[in-house]
Amino acid sequence: MKKFYALLMVVAFMFSACANGGTTQTSSTGPASTDTTGNTSSTTEANAAGDAAVGDNAVSDAEVGDAEFGDTAPADISGDLLVWIDLDTFAQAVIEGFNAKYPNVNVQNELVGLDANAKLSLDGPAGIGPDVLTLQDGAITNSIADGLLEPFPPALAAIVQDKIHETPVSVATYDGSIYGVPFTIEHISLYYNKDLVGIPATTIEEIIEFAKTYNDPSSGKYAMRFLPGDGFHSLAFTTTFGFRPFGPYGDDWKNPGFDSKEMTEALTFINNNLKAVFDYTSADANWDGVVAAFQRGEAPYCITGPWAAPGAMAAGLNFGTTKLPTVNGVQPNVFSASRIITVSSYAKNFDAAFAFAEYITSDEAAGYVYNVIGALPALKDLSSIEGFAEDEVIRGMAEQAPYTIPALNIPEAQFIWEPWMELHSFSWDGLLSIEDAQQKAMESYELLLNTAGLSMFD
Repeated sequence: MKKFYALLMVVAFMFSACANGGTTQTSSTGPASTDTTGNTSSTTEANAAGDAAVGDNAVSDAEVGDAEFGDTAPADISGDLLVWIDLDTFAQAVIEGFNAKYPNVNVQNELVGLDANAKLSLDGPAGIGPDVLTLQDGAITNSIADGLLEPFPPALAAIVQDKIHETPVSVATYDGSIYGVPFTIEHISLYYNKDLVGIPATTIEEIIEFAKTYNDPSSGKYAMRFLPGDGFHSLAFTTTFGFRPFGPYGDDWKNPGFDSKEMTEALTFINNNLKAVFDYTSADANWDGVVAAFQRGEAPYCITGPWAAPGAMAAGLNFGTTKLPTVNGVQPNVFSASRIITVSSYAKNFDAAFAFAEYITSDEAAGYVYNVIGALPALKDLSSIEGFAEDEVIRGMAEQAPYTIPALNIPEAQFIWEPWMELHSFSWDGLLSIEDAQQKAMESYELLLNTAGLSMFD
């Protein structure tokens, strides 16, 4: 098991709801330094923007340079390269690895945090921006639409599609072009206590049967703990009935889907089956009642994310992870978030920038993701990563990675979370019928939109 305290920091960054300004500092490596780290995704805004321009001083594919990609970029690529990677030890590792292949490139890393997108919009046109930068998946679409990022050459785009999981690649794709290399992927999965269960269940039906003999509500014993009162975690069940917020591409903000027949079927299943597994109120099913209880060894199963691993490890819990259990034979899809390496449209060294992006797709770079920052790499095939095959925690998370959908990435998403929570909590707690809870959620969502000057019916 690797550095999950570092992983906790990574996940907190990726799922952060707000971007805060950050300070920067510079470190460097390379020959001049003595220091030594699918499917097209679109949003409502991006669709309205049409074909994104790539900046007044952008360079076309034909002008990018002579380098070709696919392990064929010439070793004599040279010059300066400025990168923005906010994880210093990771930056040091990947820069050293890159320089082993391209020794004539002088790479400097500037530590830029959550404000990378905003900073690029100023520094890029001013000629002081990076060649390569890391973005959250929630920021990349706006950067593309604003003309700040350069599309990848076709050969490099093909490498990304071939090696990286489809969901994060879709986030980095716009109008048929790929604009980044996702190098981490984070999502919820099924945790299990190996001292309480042997081989983990693969279906929710198995867990329901197990609960019949395991549960003892009088002593707080429940087969599986989860958060029934919010939409984020409940996707583990609702997507198996065909529900997806904001439609099939996650960009139809006028259609949250709360009143859909798919949601009705999902809530009916949840209320009729899962209370036999974990009969807490939604208020009591909080961090202490769910995640901390699992970390204390009080539950065989728990549905949660990588943020739960550090506490479980610190407690000495004998645990593993695996993909979420199927529901009626259907594998759940859940939200994922990623960090993405991109190339600025204002880059001064496109040959080196794209070579650096290609290096991030390598097994070697994925090894740094896993071994240096303790995160799950976004590569489909992790079999060559040292230590990964023996790691029953992060290896199990990887089993869920193919079954993910992009985190909501449009401005209107800020209005969905409270009504979505009301929908699940009112229904689960029996405060409203399923149909009334659905209607209440739709009304709450429309009210929040109206307060912001928007309407589902315009």
